Amino acid sequence: MNADDARRVLLVRSFETPMTPPWTAVDASWASEQAARAAGERAEPDVLIAQRSGLAVARLAEREPAVRAVLTATVWPGWLGSAVVALALLAGAASDAIGPSQRINILAPPLLALLVWNLAVYAALALHRLRPAAATRIDGSGPIRRTLTRWLERAGTRAMQSAVAAPALRRFVSAWAQASAALHGARIAAVLHTAAAAFAIGALAALYLRGIAFEYRAGWDSTFLTAHHVQQWLGLVLGPASALSGLALPDAAQLASLRFAVGPGENAARWIHLHALTIALAVLLPRAALALTAAWRAHRLGQHLPLPLDEPYYLRLLPARDGEHRPVQVLPYSYALLPALQPALLAALESGLGPRLDLRVSDSLPLGGEDELAALPLPPSPLAVVVALFALTATPERENHGAFVQALAARTPAGQRLVVLIDESGFRARFGGTDGAARREQRRTAWRQMLGELGRTPVFVDLSAPDLQALEADMRLQG
Repeated sequence: MNADDARRVLLVRSFETPMTPPWTAVDASWASEQAARAAGERAEPDVLIAQRSGLAVARLAEREPAVRAVLTATVWPGWLGSAVVALALLAGAASDAIGPSQRINILAPPLLALLVWNLAVYAALALHRLRPAAATRIDGSGPIRRTLTRWLERAGTRAMQSAVAAPALRRFVSAWAQASAALHGARIAAVLHTAAAAFAIGALAALYLRGIAFEYRAGWDSTFLTAHHVQQWLGLVLGPASALSGLALPDAAQLASLRFAVGPGENAARWIHLHALTIALAVLLPRAALALTAAWRAHRLGQHLPLPLDEPYYLRLLPARDGEHRPVQVLPYSYALLPALQPALLAALESGLGPRLDLRVSDSLPLGGEDELAALPLPPSPLAVVVALFALTATPERENHGAFVQALAARTPAGQRLVVLIDESGFRARFGGTDGAARREQRRTAWRQMLGELGRTPVFVDLSAPDLQALEADMRLQG
């Protein structure tokens, strides 16, 4: 969905996870019903969720003025890019590229620093692209992008006026800063590349304007270099511009006569033209290409900002459709799951996997019974989830519990998700004294260590009183 819709969706989510006044469960149901009525229950998920967020934000803004203020504060400041580019243009025009002597040293041309700086930037960008992690890193990790993110967070924080809604608004600002990092990174890159080109244009324009009013002389001097060395250097730096413009570079004999030590040099017109064309080739064209690429990326992200709409929160917002259920196969291992705990198990899994689950609980496999897995049918659907269910009362053993997880992972088809769930209800009932928390954490650590060696992360739940909000976060982190 586009960036504006995504911002509203994240704001509503911040008020609904957990439910924070002035928003209520009744309001959430109203927004879902109205969105389904307006967009149609068969509408695409992104359309339906965006429609719902627009309705919810309108109602929230009526009750809490800080909502609209925070939304406004977290909008990308459109004037910022124009201001930075205008300042860069003025700075380039104000720079005294030649200096008061009106002499151009062709070994150290007026815009040499600008040329070197831009080449260094290109080299840094190329090295960044070659790094293996560059393809997967979030495009918002640079210092300038982090600065903008903090600026957006502070702007949003300053707009908060209600102590009641402040926690939800802080959650929103943080979530938006993370979700929009790549978008802001592309926008900043477009502005900086455009500003670099604008600075070069300003410096070149000032150079030519001063050349109209003053005569500049070009020459050179060096303690170590001969005219032959200078000819080689100029051929390397200005050769492409010379070939394109037809302005010939002097030979060694002509260069010897241009030493300031033996004469006043020559009129600098051709040197200014050659250096200007070199800057155009090395700065203006690459920067323009980089700016256009970044602007295209920013436009694409602005129109199609990715949000994880397959997360349970978003799935719960969608109306049920005929025959639409996600199969979940639960395999208890050396653990007899009480029938009274099955509704809590379903609620716990729905909090982490989403609604409309087709829950199937197999009979408990005995300790050492991982060989029996071959006879158990697993759901073939690629959307299915397989759950290995253990009890925290059991001491984790790699040769039994670990072997069961490995055997189950080997049988799980590619694309299906395997969840390792550990029920704490029996452990809490048995060890409910003052030292119960310490014992529970020790046992949790043992399970984490054993499963971590197998590349798995367990999810702990008390099925006698499940914390659904914590479960959603834990299962989202597990993948």
